[in-house]
Amino acid sequence: MPVTKGPCAFVSEAYSLGQGENIVGFYQKWADDYDDQMLEVDYVAPTVIAQLLCEHVSEKSAEILDVGCGTGLTCRLLAERGYYSLDGIDLSPDMIRVAGGQGIYRDLIVGDVNKTIERETDSYDAVISSGTFTHGHVGPEPFDEIFRILRPGGIFACTVHKDLWELKGFKDKFDFLVGDGICKCLHQKKGRYYETENIDGWFCVYQKSS
Repeated sequence: MPVTKGPCAFVSEAYSLGQGENIVGFYQKWADDYDDQMLEVDYVAPTVIAQLLCEHVSEKSAEILDVGCGTGLTCRLLAERGYYSLDGIDLSPDMIRVAGGQGIYRDLIVGDVNKTIERETDSYDAVISSGTFTHGHVGPEPFDEIFRILRPGGIFACTVHKDLWELKGFKDKFDFLVGDGICKCLHQKKGRYYETENIDGWFCVYQKSS
């Protein structure tokens, strides 16, 4: 299937990435300019998914992990809303470096979410992720780890690019987790990643079973 073009050359290049080192090298090149690039194309997905998380997690002391945290765009709104126990994980050391300069994270991890996340079972009240489950990045494989580290009743809020929803098995994975009693769906709607007319992906909120 041809790769969807993004709203600018930068996003289109991101969508065309392969796995592993290609991703690290790309974000090494763009880490310091990432926020400016995304704000120029009116990237609203981080704000939308953060607002959805706020609707389901009211306690400001909630411990929240930002999966694929990048430079911190997603957690910036959470911090502005008063949430302060924010951790992040990202494959790119350079994105983690920039995120650390935001002053909003309690802890930051350079790590591959396709592998074991170095956190204890039932460690977090919520997990949030924006822009990670997309072309050339991460499939639904980390979902098992995410629900492992969530506390019972914890919230998982994420975006999934529409092109990959069925193709890469995201829909089937969520359906399996619900059917197996691991979680339940609180919100699942298509929406825009950018301030355009295009519908770019799914905005999802799931709750781990108690």
